[in-house]
Formats: sequence, C-alpha cells, structure tokens
Amino acid sequence: MNQKVDWEESYKRKENYVFYPHEEIIRFTAKHIKKRVGIDDFVPEDKDCKVLDFGCGIGRHLVFYAEMNVDVYGIDLSKEAVAFARKWLKDLGYEETMKNVVQGECNQLPWRDSFFDYAVSHGTLDSMHFDVAFHSISEMARVLKPGGLFYCDLISGDDSRFDIHFQGEEIVKEDHECGTVQSYFGPDKIDQLVEGYFSIVEGKLVKHTDLVTGDFHSRYSLILKKK
Repeated sequence: MNQKVDWEESYKRKENYVFYPHEEIIRFTAKHIKKRVGIDDFVPEDKDCKVLDFGCGIGRHLVFYAEMNVDVYGIDLSKEAVAFARKWLKDLGYEETMKNVVQGECNQLPWRDSFFDYAVSHGTLDSMHFDVAFHSISEMARVLKPGGLFYCDLISGDDSRFDIHFQGEEIVKEDHECGTVQSYFGPDKIDQLVEGYFSIVEGKLVKHTDLVTGDFHSRYSLILKKK
C-alpha cells in the first residue's frame, strides 16, 4: 500500500504547502552542484547536469533549482501536489521545467538508466512502508549515473515517544497527514535500505528538543553515492 488516497486528501487540505527550500538541500546543492554568490550570480556559472527531486510535493525545490538554471525534474505520488507544482513553475515563467514534473510511483520511475547526475529527497522515503522505500531506492540507483550523489533524510526512532532503538512504522492518526505512513529509522535499517545500491559518504543525526516540554525528535541527513 502506498497511501495515495491519504496523500491526496492531505494535499487537498493544503498540508505541506511549504514554499521555501529545506536548509540541508541548500547546503548539499551549494557544496556539490551550484552555489548562489549574488542576486543573479552562481558558481559554477553553468554546470550541465540533471537533478531529480524525488517526492517533489508542491515544487519548492523545483523552483529553487529552476532559479539557478539547473535542469531539474520532479515526481510525486499526489496529482494535487504535481498540479500545483506545474502551475507554480508556469506562473514563474519556467515552462520547460514544468514539463519535467510528473505524477507517478516512486518505485517505478519513468526515466532511463543513468539519466540523472544528482537527486534530492526530503521527507519522502520515511513516508512510505519500508518495502516500498526499498524498491524506490533500487529505482533511484537505476536512474542515477555511477558515482551520482543522492541527498535524503529519514526520521529517527530517537524520539521522546519511543525507545531510542525503535525502527518500526505507524499510521499517522493526527490531523496532519492523517492516514499516511511514518517509518522510523536507525543505523541498521538505514544500512538495510541502501545496501548494494549506495554507500554513505556523509551523514548526521539532527535532534530538536523543546526546552519547555522536554519533547524531542530527530532526523538523519544523508548523502549517498551510487555504487
């Protein structure tokens, strides 16, 4: 099950309508792809590469890359989200990029082998059942060039609601993203996900603690390299 109906309903409620790029994707892009050094200046000035936003949502990272003249593509499970992303790109004048955005299954990517140089994914692989994520990783490896880099992040079981070693799954019952899957990761589960396809070249665990309540949650930020 991929919870497609639940994600459609979530986007219809305008959940996850975020309009600014994730800071870790900005860091990854500046270090490995292209860096903004002025209002309209970037280094390198022109880098011929293709980037995939895997689980693009309403398109915040598509717009981010389009503004830097990066050849970016996107895929998302939700028709609602993809329609919004296409309209947003069109309204900004990025009609060619708009054509690169598709609705589809992340474990059945519609691009040929070794098509992309880079890929990014925020809050996607942990929002599906592990078996779907595993098949999605194999597809990501297929469409990336050898040595291609893939930024992704995964929610950690290091959470105040669980035992520190929790690596299970739950169906979200809260109003936000109700009915969707949350899959929690630890080092063993990460290794199981990427083994045979990617090596981890950079990784960190980022923990956020509420100083008033003491509640905390954590996410892994990973840079993977296709083997």
